[in-house]
Amino acid sequence: MSNVKSIMCPNCNAPLEMEATQSHVTCPYCNVTSELKEVSELVEHYMLPVSYDVSQIRTELIGDILKHPGVPEDLHNSLEFTKIDLKFYPYYIVTVHLRTEYKGNGEYATFSNRYKSGYRNISTHLKPEQGVFDDTREFIIYSAEEVNNDLLNFEISTRGKRYFQALEAEKVKADVVPSIFNLDQAKEEAISNMREIHKGLMMKELAQILEVRDKPDIEGVYLLHIPFYILTFKAGKKEYTAILDAATGRTVITQIPRETSYWMQVGVLTTIFGAVGLAGIYFVIQNTLSLGYFGIFGAIAGLIYAARTLQLGLKSRYTETQRNKKRR
Repeated sequence: MSNVKSIMCPNCNAPLEMEATQSHVTCPYCNVTSELKEVSELVEHYMLPVSYDVSQIRTELIGDILKHPGVPEDLHNSLEFTKIDLKFYPYYIVTVHLRTEYKGNGEYATFSNRYKSGYRNISTHLKPEQGVFDDTREFIIYSAEEVNNDLLNFEISTRGKRYFQALEAEKVKADVVPSIFNLDQAKEEAISNMREIHKGLMMKELAQILEVRDKPDIEGVYLLHIPFYILTFKAGKKEYTAILDAATGRTVITQIPRETSYWMQVGVLTTIFGAVGLAGIYFVIQNTLSLGYFGIFGAIAGLIYAARTLQLGLKSRYTETQRNKKRR
């Protein structure tokens, strides 16, 4: 009887079965033929369903944008999608247990020659120390080839996952982004992250690390594809971009369309608060007693408000300018 091996398609990550004597296998989902040496062992593969259609995701996006100041009041009517891409991005969810035993030298201080409320002499010396860190953590590893810091740092949800089916992605006309990591690479990445955490903890305890022994154990691992809308939308005469989670409706990142009047208000407020601050400084320098308190308050409040208003305005404008440059 032939020995059947469970594998994953390296192109679409669909679960396949093949005999051990086969050198090639063709995936019935994507029709890609792969050599046996290219496939990896079977890993539990899940996906989150697309719970929000384009109309619902538009409503969620508008609601999120309206939380920001200076956006057009007629955004409900004016926002128009010019490009819509729906993609499933891969994440490995790896649970790692790591026990790390360490030895080293801790830094201690010796105080001598007491003087009033302190000491005249403080000398430091090293003292041998050892200990154990033993804990379990879950790591979410973004594993798409495309480097997207917004998706990399997004706090994904794993609730409501179901077994992956390529046909379900095809039904909603979504692209499935393949993972660049295989199972072993995902495990090594998680273990490496865990070791870095323990190294940081050791550095807080020791001045010198002399010996480290650890024993990593993978308690669970699975691949999860999450759907995201990659959007380009028009509000007024300009185009903007946004990314939204198609499973939960949450906004990952979006550019904020703002009216010209908003930037005018930022400029006016900055000028007013700056003038108040300068006036306050002037009164303090002139030693005008009747306006002394006003001068001190005006200097502090005016400069703080001017700096903060200008910072928020310029930061928002700079962020939008940089994103427009990247989009081009």
